[in-house]
Amino acid sequence: MNQTSFVIDGEQLDLNAKDANTFKGFGYLSCNNSSRLLLDYKWEHRDSYDQILQILFGGKHPLMRMLKVEMGDDANTSSGTEPATMRSASETANVNRGAGFQLIADAKKIQPTLKTAILRWGEPGWLRKDWFDAKSADPDGDVPETAYEPMYRWYKQTIISAYQTYGYLIDYIDPDRNETKHPMVKWIKWFADRLANDQSGFPNDFPISRYQQIKIIAADQNYERDFGDMMIADADLRERVEALGFHYNTDDGEKQPFTKLADDYHHEVWYSEGIAPMTMGKYRVRASNGDGIGGRQSGLDVANRLIKSYVKSRRSLYIFQPAVSAYYTGVNYSHKELINACRPWSGYYEVDNVGLQCMKHFTDFAKAGWEDEGAWRYLTSACDSQVGGTENLDHNRQAPSYMTLMAPDKANYSVIFDNDSPEARTYQIQLKNLPACEDKPVAVWQSVGPEHTGDAYDSRMKQLRQTVSPTDGLLKIIVAPHSIATATTLDLADDPEVVYHRLESPHEDHTLGIKSDDGVLYEDDFSYSGYPENYLSSRGNTPRFTADQGGAFEVVRTDEDNVMQQMITEKQRALDWEYSFAPNLTFGDDHWTDYEVAVSMKFDDQTQQNSPTGNYFGIGLREMTDVKGRLESAPYVFKVAIDGGCELVKDDRIVALEHVDGLDVSATHQVTFAAEGNHLTATFDGQLVFDYTDTDNPHYSGRVKIGSGYYHTQIKQLTVTQGKQPHLIEHRVDDLDSAVQYTGKWDHVCGLGNTKWNRTLSTASADQDNVPGFKFDFNGSGFSLIGVQDVASHLKVTVDGAVRNWNLAPQVGADRTENIVVHGLSAGKHHVSIEVVGGRYTLDAVDFLK
Repeated sequence: MNQTSFVIDGEQLDLNAKDANTFKGFGYLSCNNSSRLLLDYKWEHRDSYDQILQILFGGKHPLMRMLKVEMGDDANTSSGTEPATMRSASETANVNRGAGFQLIADAKKIQPTLKTAILRWGEPGWLRKDWFDAKSADPDGDVPETAYEPMYRWYKQTIISAYQTYGYLIDYIDPDRNETKHPMVKWIKWFADRLANDQSGFPNDFPISRYQQIKIIAADQNYERDFGDMMIADADLRERVEALGFHYNTDDGEKQPFTKLADDYHHEVWYSEGIAPMTMGKYRVRASNGDGIGGRQSGLDVANRLIKSYVKSRRSLYIFQPAVSAYYTGVNYSHKELINACRPWSGYYEVDNVGLQCMKHFTDFAKAGWEDEGAWRYLTSACDSQVGGTENLDHNRQAPSYMTLMAPDKANYSVIFDNDSPEARTYQIQLKNLPACEDKPVAVWQSVGPEHTGDAYDSRMKQLRQTVSPTDGLLKIIVAPHSIATATTLDLADDPEVVYHRLESPHEDHTLGIKSDDGVLYEDDFSYSGYPENYLSSRGNTPRFTADQGGAFEVVRTDEDNVMQQMITEKQRALDWEYSFAPNLTFGDDHWTDYEVAVSMKFDDQTQQNSPTGNYFGIGLREMTDVKGRLESAPYVFKVAIDGGCELVKDDRIVALEHVDGLDVSATHQVTFAAEGNHLTATFDGQLVFDYTDTDNPHYSGRVKIGSGYYHTQIKQLTVTQGKQPHLIEHRVDDLDSAVQYTGKWDHVCGLGNTKWNRTLSTASADQDNVPGFKFDFNGSGFSLIGVQDVASHLKVTVDGAVRNWNLAPQVGADRTENIVVHGLSAGKHHVSIEVVGGRYTLDAVDFLK
């Protein structure tokens, strides 16, 4: 029998540990381009922007108590490029660049006591030379002390700029590199002393004394945990570093340094970067494994990380990377979020209501925060997690996992139970030394998957299941399989912020440009004449709807007009965190199919660098997946270099070469690249350069990419128009969306890699006795099926009761590509039935064409 007993003893509550055992709840990490599109939500649909922030930071029980910003360096740091606040030693820091610092300002309007933290990914170009050895095996010994002051100045000027621009002061700084393997102890000490004693170079009325009290957190390692041992061994380091953070590992070091630092020295320890749930709960409940809302990297898994990381290494704060995915899907780490916000033109966003409520099982039933805010404390003696794995729940999932939080006056307590196993677990709880609670009824709130097929995915989220009262100081709580439950003395049955209601966007989604009467899907001359005067300055001159993946593209003023310019030359190139590729950006809608991109552009003929082929301009079409942040992540790319050389690239290989004679580098040029079905055409100044038909597993839909070398390439006008026979995607549904119904034997899998839509796939093999199939209804003129096909298969396709094809062979292709496209149907409502009649077929998503 799965039964666990433990004691809630009021005398065991440590009220002298300061912030080492205050329950801090969760934090939001804004980094690597992940918040980028929120800038556009803010201007295009302010109501959606405000609602997103309210969900995370608002109310009586705010989920997020920390917002951490990772300062960018104008290079890709895994999911995109975060711009540097300073691009030279003499430039005034600009915190309007990127979304992070203004996101803090807007969140603080909702929650003024919100805590903040900053650190850096890498080094912008002007610090590259002096800090080159930061990536060595001994950065503390190899980076010269002469490099310290310029780096300190970058942090200092950024903090000053944030204060002058938005009126807040940062609370915590990590001076070291993000996810360093070799913490720079000497540099951290130097930085802490410089910070604490700096009294000059500040503007008038700046709060210098508060600045000197900013706390140091270190070292934000990823899996490595040796900084804890360094702290134990070094009293001077402990004196300077008040909080410790490490990533993606719940366990302590071999000698339990983090537990000792919290319990004995009263240092804060944070889970300073962790995943958000992968694959939203509404899809997980349809998986074949029967885990309901649970499973690897689910909301239940992430909830256990908070429990287990406190038990194992005293982490009192869990920071999501990211909480909001406001970048275009397809980049590295896609489909990992509490809220997805990648459709700013429509204002539509999507909440993972299951994942969100799993986290609210903690913060709705305890006051999260710091000691001076009256935050609840962890009752360490009544916390345990024996579930296997140092990060993901990967074995022993039936083991006990629970956390007890208590008010500092001991008048109330809450216990959160996490059970991601197929068997119920019973908890016997003894209450001791709790005079204010000995007779208090205990409300049990539960979140679990739907009871019956056909029930709404969230039909049993955060329900008040029962109320029980202690008998002779004993409580008995049963936790259902694949569920999270909170037992609390708080009476919140009538609290509208606690009682579950589904959170949805106030706007319906639509394809960008689909409502156009003139066939123009998108255009931009970068003047933004219809916007307020401060539109560009307030967003650091960021062009609308763009997401940098390398370099930095900003709107600048020339003698004639505004242009979008690539800002980073080779001399300004960052010292990468890991790697980055040449400057490029992504924009547009992955629902676009047949379209032409027309660009008015000018090469940089002033910056002198070695290779003429390095000074190029490129357009990419139909981008769906961009894990590495490259122009060539688009399946089709047209590139023109200043020596006239032209390349047509398909799936990262050159398929055609041409040359443009007499190219005038100083002139403005007109470049077009178009895709109509599997037919591609490219022109330069009206001259046809490429006319290419792709007969080898073509790609049919996706966004636009623009790229250049490390030059100040300028774009004056950008226009995207529909093809001659447009087949825009009006709607896309995941394979595990309720709109798709299955028959026969299918394997529905969640939590896969980020190149799958929502990290899900559905796979079936032909079976004559029990033919696997699926069906759906839609309104439009066609549909397409998306899914990787690594083996041959055959499908029977029936539309509106008539067999359209008895033995259709899907094209073999990669993730996120169409394996079947059917169009030419009469506009209107249709019913489609697909049967797998041969081989093995994989479905990832279904597109409905206008």
